Amino acid sequence: MVMTMVMTTLLASCKAPAPVNAPVAHRNSSFKYGTGDGQTMTTAVEIRTPSATEGDALLLDWIRANYPGFTIQGQQVVEQRGHAYNLVTIIGPVNASHLLYFDISSYYRRF
Repeated sequence: MVMTMVMTTLLASCKAPAPVNAPVAHRNSSFKYGTGDGQTMTTAVEIRTPSATEGDALLLDWIRANYPGFTIQGQQVVEQRGHAYNLVTIIGPVNASHLLYFDISSYYRRF
């Protein structure tokens, strides 16, 4: 009885191989951010996507993950040295404001 339950559990956890024509996930699909911390223009967080819609969502996700409880107070796009930067002012729960730099060159002006 115990052996039957163990075999049933093992067989249920096995997965069938994917069909030959199944789509394959891109290896770089999770490679959406650079390594910057956003404190200065030199260390701006690079948003890596060709889509402005996805870029805006990634920017918001990064802020939520790294500055929980903060909200966006203002944004400004600045072009400098061949790059486009989104300067985002965030405000925290105790009304402390902070300026973050995001390099949005990968999707800015791609329309």
